[in-house]
Amino acid sequence: MKSKVLLLVLALLSTACGTTPRTDGQKFSWFDASRHFIETDYGRISVVEHGRGPAVVYLHGFPLNAWHWRHQLQELSDIRRGIAIDLMGLGHTDISADQDLRFSAQADMVLATMDAMGVRDFDLVGNDSGGGVAQLIVAKAPERVRSLVISNADVHDNWPPKALSTVHDLATRGQMDDVLHGYMLDVSSARAGLAAVVYEDPLFVTEELLQIYTEPLIQTATTRDAVNRYIATQNNAETVAIKPALEAFNAPTLIMWGNDDVFFGVEWAHWLQDTIPGAYAVVEFEGARLFFAEERPDDVNALLRAHFEFIDSDRTGLGPVVISGRSLPDLRARQLPEILYQQ
Repeated sequence: MKSKVLLLVLALLSTACGTTPRTDGQKFSWFDASRHFIETDYGRISVVEHGRGPAVVYLHGFPLNAWHWRHQLQELSDIRRGIAIDLMGLGHTDISADQDLRFSAQADMVLATMDAMGVRDFDLVGNDSGGGVAQLIVAKAPERVRSLVISNADVHDNWPPKALSTVHDLATRGQMDDVLHGYMLDVSSARAGLAAVVYEDPLFVTEELLQIYTEPLIQTATTRDAVNRYIATQNNAETVAIKPALEAFNAPTLIMWGNDDVFFGVEWAHWLQDTIPGAYAVVEFEGARLFFAEERPDDVNALLRAHFEFIDSDRTGLGPVVISGRSLPDLRARQLPEILYQQ
């Protein structure tokens, strides 16, 4: 009898071990192997490339890197050649100590990187400051942007947002790198600090995630300085000046927005919709915050898949559509394309 009980316990333990959730590092084991570097006049640009089909360029925000788009790179790899770029001053991109880090220079860098890769036109997805850079790319080279997706980003004169004043002040004083280093050493402080306002669930931030995002930023004096300059040198004059270019951009544009973001209120999503004639939909993610593409990958991926299928099928004649966050469960049922495609 005892031997049978022992066997049963061993079996249960074996089952439990077999269902242990994999870490993100294990789930996305292909990620680092997909990283390569593109030599440009702006530096040695880190690019993670995954998938096949038409190219889509993903641009992350602060203080992240291409890892932010891991779910999208993986789950949409059957229909898109995903190209996630580490912006200058962040991630693994290697730049000179005096490299200009403003949005305009970042946009030039992205275009130069695409030139070096032989990519002429592409879909463009940007979040946070990466969304601001995406708008500058549209202004500089609208003929190269096949479609645009913007989520919770710097828009027009909303930079820096009032809620970001502390971060901006720290960066101006050259102290933001020390704060991020401290977060990497103490996950609890990270969860109580910046993570509490950029993620719905601060527990989403793990030691693994902090290391992936923060370790590249504190490697050298140049990377530490760049972390601060990335924030301190931004100027909303750049995003204000491109309003006429946005008003002329007629390519299909999807705006997806977490409506519980203290930095970028949902009113800016509707400002973009009113400004960009190609904007065919605003999708509000109820209760979502700045980096919701990581926390809600299934919903985001279903929405992006619908958008890319919309582009690939060359549908026209759609007017602006506002979809409530309450419609998001329909994404999992794959009902969203019918909503978007309704004439």
